[in-house]
Amino acid sequence: MGYTMDIKEVYKAKHVINKLCRSIGAYQMNHLGRPDLLIDSKTTAVDLVTEVDKASEKKIIDRINWQWPDHSILAEESGETDKDSDYVWIIDPVDGTTNYAHGFPLFAIAVALTYKGDTLLGCIYLPALDEFYWSIKGEGAYVNEKQIHVSESCTLEQSVISTGFPYNKKTSPHNNLDYFTHIVPRVGGIRRSGSACVDLVSVAAGRMDGYFEMNLNPWDYVAGQLIVREAGGTCEAREVRGKYSVVTGNKTVYELLKNELNKVGTEDY
Repeated sequence: MGYTMDIKEVYKAKHVINKLCRSIGAYQMNHLGRPDLLIDSKTTAVDLVTEVDKASEKKIIDRINWQWPDHSILAEESGETDKDSDYVWIIDPVDGTTNYAHGFPLFAIAVALTYKGDTLLGCIYLPALDEFYWSIKGEGAYVNEKQIHVSESCTLEQSVISTGFPYNKKTSPHNNLDYFTHIVPRVGGIRRSGSACVDLVSVAAGRMDGYFEMNLNPWDYVAGQLIVREAGGTCEAREVRGKYSVVTGNKTVYELLKNELNKVGTEDY
């Protein structure tokens, strides 16, 4: 509902989110490694949320509500604020909270804007690296102001692939371990960053050749999905048991990786 944003307004939104992410990223870095950081558990003992997650999300939501008061919001910590709008902001204030809670400086802030389910803007900021990844639909993919592209790898044997594991990996059979075991001997290398957003922008920038993970939420992948696609890659998300399984890479690696995952089973990917 409401008016439709034109391309100039989407670019203005990108500038607002860029400035906001950098400000919040500085706040996060100032609190990284604090011995008295307040940490709580959510769904499991290893599904963490910190006071910095909550404060960062509030800063983002407050700015969006001020700048675009009619827009709906879907945020990791506070859930959905439905304003009956065609526009929805999807927010992850700290993607890689376990890393952050342990003082490991590999984490991300992710903000995406969708219109009728179509992603118009994807932004991911890596505070420790001061890298702001962004894409506007149809306008390419960038880190800061440098355009980026997926890698040109054409075999799995020459590829470095990233993945991750769900918080309930101890109790759930859908824990990615069978797929991981199958993929490891078939690729040049495998990495586990602890952040889906970091993995996705690494594929977009050609640092990784592919990525797969299950049990993700929209705030984990929507911003990065647009960035990968605008960088020339393929990024598909399949809904499975109320969560999302993501497979991505350049077009060749995506097909090869998807084919190998399907050899293990088609239930999860």
